[in-house]
Formats: sequence, C-alpha cells, structure tokens
Amino acid sequence: MIVTCGEALVDLIPERTGDEVLYRPVLGGSHYTVALGIARLGGASGYLWELSRDELGRRFLATLRGAGVDCGAVRIGERATPVAVVDDSGPEARYNIADPDRVMHDTALPPLPAGTRCLSIGSAVLAHEPVGSRIEALARTAPLITIDYNARPPSITDAAEYRARLRRLAALSGVVKASVTDIEVIGEGEAEAYMQQLVQAGASMAVLTAAQNGATAYTRHGSAHVASQCSRLVDTVGAGDSFMAALLFRLQRDGALSRERLGGYDSGALADLMTFAQTASAYTCARTGAAMPTHADLDGAPLCY
Repeated sequence: MIVTCGEALVDLIPERTGDEVLYRPVLGGSHYTVALGIARLGGASGYLWELSRDELGRRFLATLRGAGVDCGAVRIGERATPVAVVDDSGPEARYNIADPDRVMHDTALPPLPAGTRCLSIGSAVLAHEPVGSRIEALARTAPLITIDYNARPPSITDAAEYRARLRRLAALSGVVKASVTDIEVIGEGEAEAYMQQLVQAGASMAVLTAAQNGATAYTRHGSAHVASQCSRLVDTVGAGDSFMAALLFRLQRDGALSRERLGGYDSGALADLMTFAQTASAYTCARTGAAMPTHADLDGAPLCY
C-alpha cells in the first residue's frame, strides 16, 4: 500500500462570466488527491492525516472511502478544514491558503499503518513546524519514501531550513518529483542540474516537470524526456498530483516500489512511465479542479484531451 501524508483542503477555483468572478469549491490538497488518484486507477493507497468533523471534512472522508482508500490512519478532529483561493493568472496555479486552526502546522501523526510499502510526502506542510519535523521523522521509518516538492511560497518562512529538509529527504527517496517552478521558488539554481545532483546524492529517480514543456526523468542508468500531452486546458489545479498518482500507481503495479528497482530504470522504461503520467495529467488539465482519472479513462484513450 502507498500511504500519503499531508493536507486535505478545499480549493476555491475562479469561474468567470463576463466581468464577474465566482469561486467554486472543489475538494483538493496534494496528498488527499494523490491517495484518491492511486485508488481510482486501481491501486492500493492509504491516507494519513487529520480531517475535520465539519461538513467539508465528512465529504473528504466519504470520497476517500468511496474510492477504496484505506483511512485507518485518518484522525478525526474538531478543527476547521483549510481552504485555498486559487490564482490561475499564471502558467501554473498558485494557492493562497487559509488555515485558521493550524491543521497544516501541528497535526499529530500516528505510526505508519500495517502494510505500508511506500510513504508519499511533500507540499506546503514540509515548510511548517512542528509538523514538518514530524513528517521527516515518520519518513525515516518507511520502507520507501517518495516526495513531490509542491513548494508553496507563502508557507516558506525559513527558506534555508526548508531547502535543507528537501535535500535531506530527497537523498533518502525512491522518487523525487519537482517542477521547474518549485526549483525557482526554493532558489536552487538551474532545474535540470539540480535534479541530476539529487540522483548523485542518493535519490533513486528524479522527475522534473515543466508544464507545457513536458517532463524529464533521471536515474543513474538513463534519462528520458516526454512532451506534454495536454492540448485542451481548463486549469492546472491538480495536474501535478494526477501525474504523481499515475506514476506511483504504475510503479506499484509493476512491482517497482524499491530503491533498487527504481534506480535501475533505463531510458526506455522511464519514457514509458512518463508517458503514462503525462496522459493522466492531461486528463486533469482538461477538467475543472483536481479531477483524477480512472484506468478506464486512460486505457486506450488518445493522449490529448
């Protein structure tokens, strides 16, 4: 089972009619979405985090359970569900997060559930304390970790420590995923060189996404670039999460959730993996919010939506 650890929040997505802008609430949050996406594709996933007893929290829990996500490590609390106002004015969506009860700062984490083969972490919560330190400690108990940076600038208050944490976790990871924008936000210089450095420092596989410019994956045994499959864009909310969910699902299906197997991927295997992940991302880009595809949505379908 792949367990994801991190925020569930409601994305408020702008919808424009003439001069009027209304905001549509959509269930989101990187780790909620990845757990849901893996399950919708037919994989085994679990979710480890705190959800609220409020109406929004109940909807998150019902959606996860309805998709078959293991929710045994979900803690139910009284704090309000965080929300994020989405800014879609640039090439990638940006998020202004409101978390008045500090769920994303100090959530208590249980041990990993039985049957965990991989722990997937990342996003804004790694920049907050004390939860960032708690997630890092939990990651060190996992058989395998994967990390998707998903850097959120308003959440980063100590840039040097955040960069150091990401490098520490990346060196222990089976898969590190980051976008070109993530690398710019954290101030690590040229993106391709940085990702290759992570592989040399210990990461089994590093994946760099570049929106309309495609994605590139690296291991010690090869690299591959795959073009974007997106020809119809509604918004980019959840596109990276859909990519990550599809990538993890494929690795799980192929029995590749180990550092040894991941590090052995050559250029051909990487290209196949990236193409599947890009296809899932294209599906999400063609729909409002973090819409996760099923395998039937992707199986035998054209690459562009």
